[in-house]
Formats: sequence, structure tokens, C-alpha cells
Amino acid sequence: MKIALRAENYRDPFGYEQERRNVWSREWVMFCTTAELSKPGDYYAADLAGWNLLLTVNPQGEIIGFHNVCPHRAGVIAWPGNGTLGNLVCRYHGWAFAWDGSLKSARDFGNEEPLCAEDFELKKISVQAWGPFVFVCLDPNAAPLLESLGGLPERISQYPIETFTYAQRVQREISCNWKTYVDNYLEGYHVPLLHPSLTKALDMSTYQVSIPEPSFCLHTCDTTQGSASGGAWLFRYPNLALNIYADGMNVERIIPLGYDRTMIIYDYFSVDTSAESIARMVDLSNVVLDEDQLICEAVQRNLNSGVYEAGPLSPRHEIGLMWFQRKIAEAISL
Repeated sequence: MKIALRAENYRDPFGYEQERRNVWSREWVMFCTTAELSKPGDYYAADLAGWNLLLTVNPQGEIIGFHNVCPHRAGVIAWPGNGTLGNLVCRYHGWAFAWDGSLKSARDFGNEEPLCAEDFELKKISVQAWGPFVFVCLDPNAAPLLESLGGLPERISQYPIETFTYAQRVQREISCNWKTYVDNYLEGYHVPLLHPSLTKALDMSTYQVSIPEPSFCLHTCDTTQGSASGGAWLFRYPNLALNIYADGMNVERIIPLGYDRTMIIYDYFSVDTSAESIARMVDLSNVVLDEDQLICEAVQRNLNSGVYEAGPLSPRHEIGLMWFQRKIAEAISL
């Protein structure tokens, strides 16, 4: 019988630091969309598991990435969010950098000898795109993105995601460890008790989770008669959920803000980007997110209480958890 990760793995700050070093710094992780980085000067800056990252489009039209940290005294090159950069200049003391990250000038520094540009350059990160998604990786020795994705692109090739237009982003902070939320996403065992709208649309007796390849899992379920909910639901380790339908998709990212807080980010793509169409998509997913947030925060409080240690995983319903938790355990050497 498979046993779940121990409760301490969901509440320990030291364990979270191990995950930062051994999971988040080594995996390709979706960071934003190509729609946000479509022309020279566009930028997107955000936090990823405690790393402040900056992506921008250089004058040649290439997406480039850096740690958003000035080598002088840790100022930022761009404020969080997205917009346009005319150049790379620290917002704290005005140090200027070339588009390759090398130091151009240290404003009014006062030194007699010029600083060695090679010693004070922005730290680069790897950036690659797949379809409308932009991924980053902090490991300079990681395999290329497409190799890392394996058979995932082929698995969703029947859906015309290239015809979908990026429409909207919704973010929500919840009070739980990031793995608590991922665990919840990876099983349908809870759906009949917590999600009445999904239970009405899906034939839950057919719900299955499989692991086609080591890097992702697949949810499948027949729809009830007359339901329009059929599609593909996939989860790519460690944090990317793709909910794809014939006319659009909802892309979900689970980002740790610390050991006890998580940001859920939804990006909506659709053939029909009218306000009414996108509002319907957002409303439907918000209903499910409200229900998931309620239970995940309750579970986290119980994980924190010291009463629960670890329970058995269902061989019928919790295959996805076995896969995910095994990968976590291997990554941090449990």
C-alpha cells in the first residue's frame, strides 16, 4: 500500500528550501505567454519560487531572460508586471546594461578605474517557447524544452491551440503549501463531494488518471449527455495544468510564494474573445477554484495541526498523487 507524503513535508520551511533548489531551479516552468512578449522592448517580470525573474524582447526580436537583480546592490531592472523597456537600467541606482546583460555604465560611480564589465553582468536564465507558452529554466545544464516536454505536444495535437487568442489572466493567493493544491488537482476522488457543477457535466464513474510519460499525467472522463465539457486535462510536473477544449483553453499554474502560501494563475485563451465569452470561462473556473480553495486551506490547517501524519493512497483514484509525490520524494531525497 502506497502512503502519502508526511504532513511535515507540507509545513516545513527547510523542506521548501530543498524544493527550491532541487525542483524549481531545475525544471522548465511556464512563466508567461508569447502574447506578452511579441515585439522589441516588451517585458514581463515576476517571482518564481523566490527568484525575481525578467524576460524581455531584445531589438532583434528574441526573448531573453535574466535574474531581475542588479549586481551592484540587488536593485531591480524592471518592476513586477509587464510593459515596455527602452533599455536595461537598474531602478535603484541607474546602472545600465546591454541587451546581452553586460555592464555598460555605472552611473556617477566615482571610481578612477572603470569596473570590469564581465564581473558585474546580469545573470542570464534559459528561455524557450512552445506554442503560446514561454518557459524558463534556471539550470544551465537542463535539456532543451521540447526534449523535456516529451510526448506532451503530440498528446494535445488534435486541439487547434494555435487558433486560440490570449484573452485574460486571473490570479489568486491561497493559504496552503503548493503541493497541497497540486495533490488536489491530481485526483477526481473528491469531485462528487465538492464540485456539483463538474459532477453534473461528467460521468464520474469513468474518471481516470494515467501517467503516459514520466513528465506528465492525463485526466480522462466521459461527459454526460448534452454536456459541452469534453476536452483534454493534463498536468505537467511540477506545476502546469492544461485544460483544453475545442474552442479554448484554461492554463493553470501553481506557484509557491513560500512554504505556506501559493499563487494560482489562470491564463485564458479562446477562439471567441468577446467579453461575454471570456466572462463565462472565468466564472466557471472561479466556481471550481472557490471550492478547491475552501478544501485545500482546510486540509492545510489540518496538516499544520500535528494530528495527521500520513494516510494511504487509493490505487484506483490517486495514481496521479503517487506519481507526483514520488517525483518530489526523489527530487529532495526523502
